[in-house]
Amino acid sequence: MEKNLVVIVYDSILNSVFQGQIVVPLVNKLCNGRYKNGYIISFENETIDQRELTRITCMHPQLNIIVVRRGKFIAPWLLGLQTHKLYKILKKIPGPYDISARGALAGLLVLKIIKKFPQSTLTVQARGLLAEEYRHEHKHCRGITALLHQWRAKQYATIERLVYGLYSKTFNYTIEAVSAALEEYLIQTFGTNPACVVRAIDDIPFIAQPEKIKLWRAATREKLQLDSTKTVYCFSGAVKTWQDPLLVINYFTNLLKKNTNVFLLILTPQEEQFKKLLQQHLPESTYFVTAVAHEHVYEYMAAADVGLIFREPGIISWISRPVKAMEYEAIGLLVVHNNTVDWLLQRYGTNRSLQ
Repeated sequence: MEKNLVVIVYDSILNSVFQGQIVVPLVNKLCNGRYKNGYIISFENETIDQRELTRITCMHPQLNIIVVRRGKFIAPWLLGLQTHKLYKILKKIPGPYDISARGALAGLLVLKIIKKFPQSTLTVQARGLLAEEYRHEHKHCRGITALLHQWRAKQYATIERLVYGLYSKTFNYTIEAVSAALEEYLIQTFGTNPACVVRAIDDIPFIAQPEKIKLWRAATREKLQLDSTKTVYCFSGAVKTWQDPLLVINYFTNLLKKNTNVFLLILTPQEEQFKKLLQQHLPESTYFVTAVAHEHVYEYMAAADVGLIFREPGIISWISRPVKAMEYEAIGLLVVHNNTVDWLLQRYGTNRSLQ
């Protein structure tokens, strides 16, 4: 029976990983003939520019995107309106479908209605820890604001316990974990049914062809006026509270004291934030900061020799599988990390120079 693929997004199509982690894998599946049509249903707080929507749908003739307006999250029991909206949308899409829900919030919406679509399947993508990330993001708040954020974090934790724990024992669906550390955490913390858990593989980037890497490297180094003897360190990613840019800057500052023939390439949507920090710590001639569309990120990464992944210690970092590390691998870069991510430790071992 020919199916359609439906991806439910709750963390916005403006998220920095949306292109590489959602759109590209979906388009690959459509190109491979695994599905008749692909649909992205995204719940958004803000109005999305129509040009952005058109850019996405132009990537494949069978790719469709549906934007649903949502308000601020308050509590799990107040998601009924959004659940009803999702049900009405799915009823209009020819079934059956394979549904992929990104994260616990999207997963909860689908689980509320999945029994009404008996021939369809559900995979909940566990990409991180919603409540822990929210707590970390608002850890500096004080007073009544802190109490409100603590309450909301508890609501997120309730959703995770339902989606990753209780419902995994009563519903027939798959939970896709990005790492062994996350899988272990889900089972031990939420009581996830181990039989439900699989490891995510569809979003692993393809290895770039060596000939293309050489061309990209030469072209980008020429654009940045970097000679072949320069060792280029690359940091690619958005600034998160557990991904402090000062970790990168301090590491490179120490490198520069030992070797002046090094250069720092920053690929980030937060250009101004990084530039202000770099101006305080490094000579302008030693770095370059730019925002690069996902389809061109490999071209810039190819100019580098080393990819940097520095995270603050803690459970958020420990259970992650950094997207940028996989992209560094795909372009053939040496990966340097600061021993805070289990996935990186298992793959590359301990970075003893930072101990």
